[in-house]
Amino acid sequence: MSNLKDENKKQSNTIKDETENFLDQQKQQMANTTSNISNTTNRVNDNFNEYQKTNNEIIEKGIDTTNKYQQETINTIQSISNNSIELQKNILNTYQSAFSRFLNDTSKSYWNNYMYPERYADVYNKTSQNITDSTINANRRINDLVLGSTETLNKSIEIAQKYYNESVQNYFNFVNKIEKSYYNH
Repeated sequence: MSNLKDENKKQSNTIKDETENFLDQQKQQMANTTSNISNTTNRVNDNFNEYQKTNNEIIEKGIDTTNKYQQETINTIQSISNNSIELQKNILNTYQSAFSRFLNDTSKSYWNNYMYPERYADVYNKTSQNITDSTINANRRINDLVLGSTETLNKSIEIAQKYYNESVQNYFNFVNKIEKSYYNH
């Protein structure tokens, strides 16, 4: 019987040792799993922070470029406004000189040649021709100014659209790159 007790004791000790080994292995696996989860979480956080940083840089670059094009557009509009005001001054000066000549010619004609009615017709025709010529010249200047300003504005808009399209394409390429790198990890 003593043999049986010894054998039971041995078996009991063996089961106890195996149980302790099993529990130690389970604790080690749990520690490894916790460590893996922590490492994976840290990598995801690092990738996300890098993505946010790069995304912010792209957005800031886009904002800076947009501000530059807005300033260029403002400068172009200011230039068009200044040219338009200068043109209006020139037109007024042209009409003022024509009207001044008309009054001068009329008064001379009246006082010097009040006996000759055909002289009035000549003065009227010359004045009418001067006003017509001035109007035609003013319209040509306006057309030239508008055409030049429109071409400048169209080029500014074209450049802004090109930059916008490139920025959007670069942003999508970047997002796709980040997405691929995220899923590869």
